[in-house]
Amino acid sequence: MLYLLELSLQSESGFALVLELLDSVIVKFAAWAVLSGLLYHLIAGIRHLIMDLGYGETLKGGLIGACITLALSAVAIITAGVWIW
Repeated sequence: MLYLLELSLQSESGFALVLELLDSVIVKFAAWAVLSGLLYHLIAGIRHLIMDLGYGETLKGGLIGACITLALSAVAIITAGVWIW
């Protein structure tokens, strides 16, 4: 991903090359996979910040928080997939 960013910022021809590469299914899948990991990490991090405030620290609260995290992550990952493709 950093290579594509660097290439796109070098010149107009580099930017055009990145646009061509992003039409590839493999590159789209790689971008979706990286974005999926980042989205899950973001949502799980927000969950941990909420737990630091004292909410959801019990066993039942942790289970509910984990289920909510997985559900929100699934929605975000599917949305990212639709946006990329």
